[in-house]
Amino acid sequence: MLALPAKDDSWPSALILFIAAVYFVLTAGRWIASPGLQYDELLFVNVATGEPTNGLFVAKRILGVPVMLMGYIGALKAYLYYPIFELFGVSPATIRWPVIVLSVVTLGVTYAVARFSFERSVSALLVLVMSVDPAFVYLTKLDFGPVALMMVLKLSALLFALRTVSTGSPRYLWGMCAACALGMFDKLNFIWFLLALVVAGGILFRPELGAAWRRDRLGFLLPLSLLAMITGVATVALVIPQLAASQAATSWVTPLDRLLYVLGLYARTMNGKELYLLVTKVPLTAGSLTNATVCLGLLGLGVASIRAARKAGGLARLPLQRRILVCHLLIFLFIGVQLLITRKAWGPHHIMMLYPFQLFVVFGAAVSLAGTVGATAAAAVLVASGLNVGAVYERGFRPTAEFEPQWSPIVYDLVDYVNASRVDGIVSVDWGIHNQVWALGTSRTRAICRDRWPQFRALGDRRVQELMHRRDFDDRRVLAILHGPGWDIMPSVRKNFMEWAQGFGMAPVLDSVFTSPAGTVIFEVYSVDGSRSASGKVDHRRP
Repeated sequence: MLALPAKDDSWPSALILFIAAVYFVLTAGRWIASPGLQYDELLFVNVATGEPTNGLFVAKRILGVPVMLMGYIGALKAYLYYPIFELFGVSPATIRWPVIVLSVVTLGVTYAVARFSFERSVSALLVLVMSVDPAFVYLTKLDFGPVALMMVLKLSALLFALRTVSTGSPRYLWGMCAACALGMFDKLNFIWFLLALVVAGGILFRPELGAAWRRDRLGFLLPLSLLAMITGVATVALVIPQLAASQAATSWVTPLDRLLYVLGLYARTMNGKELYLLVTKVPLTAGSLTNATVCLGLLGLGVASIRAARKAGGLARLPLQRRILVCHLLIFLFIGVQLLITRKAWGPHHIMMLYPFQLFVVFGAAVSLAGTVGATAAAAVLVASGLNVGAVYERGFRPTAEFEPQWSPIVYDLVDYVNASRVDGIVSVDWGIHNQVWALGTSRTRAICRDRWPQFRALGDRRVQELMHRRDFDDRRVLAILHGPGWDIMPSVRKNFMEWAQGFGMAPVLDSVFTSPAGTVIFEVYSVDGSRSASGKVDHRRP
């Protein structure tokens, strides 16, 4: 690690780090079950529980072992959670507390990376900013991207890379390569970071990499060759097919439209508006200076670095500490370009690939312009913005608040009801419900669950309809679950389900409704009997 001027600021820095960790844990851990567990947050549970039955989400196997949950999401998280679920079962606590603990580790790794550029106090302030940022707190807690593993692996890879260039020892390349390989096993878009790191490192650290090569050529070549092989296979077999399909599906998007969308998405993600609207369907009104501060930081560090490079006679002649700051800037920009090109990158979880490089840039600009005072001022603005927005999140995410139905804690009441029901089958008519009911269900519930929204979205061939009737409904009492009226994810499923049931001589009867504290119907459960029996209506209202 770089040798920085000695300064006795260890105790204040340690206190700041302690406050940051405690605040993060208390904020993320409060009301651990709220918002409710959503479809994407649960898609790894099937593999993580040993694939008992009907859990879906196994896109690719090697020698019968699941390796990809979806075409672009690997099974790493599932295998890490397997012992947790074996010991403690599946619940909001066992799903969310591990990623909260992991994110505390991310804060620690962030501090270690920051120390290559800043003194202790400034590095600790950067971590404090991160710990109060709702974008980091809640996107890692809900982890529907997923993003939590990506964050810690990305920063760990960067830490090992910086140790390589700062010490000249290629042994740290093994850590970098392992983190990158695991990152791609977590999710394929990790390759955005890997490519950005390779390009930025090649531009900025050629002298240091040359020294590491001369020091131990075999030790330098082996880990990089292994990573290149893994990356090449993943790119040819997985990344290129996924990218080609996504680009073809969105060929109508113009470059200007894409640029404006990504810039807007970035701004809404970092000021907290995107996630809040996604989960609550209510616009966030709290003000934030985060984006303005980042814009000034990008401009400030960019201009300062260009001037310094000209004065020194090129980037390679800049001090290593300055080049590391430029590295953060280049990684941010190169990831941004790849995100822009990938048209299927549409959500806040994709934007988090840029995080927290913008914070390194902001603090780098502040220190360059005004030293520790500048960094303290930048931290004050960012912390104030994070706390202001975070206060709204705290109120909006409490269990008694109103949520978009996918995120409603009412799902736990639904699952309790379904688990206690003595029926022959449980059919999810709309998108997303099956994941929730299956993941939180008993072994019996899982065995009789069926996810049929694709069939009800478009009824299609009559023979397919008859097969579904024979397998799922014939001579059985079945509970069919939909979202409340007006909240259907797939607009056609309600109408198609009713028409389909009538076409096979069945009359769905509203069995139960599950409402939010404000009276919004979140879920409807219909009883469907092959012998056309009916049952009464019960209103399950949360206290």
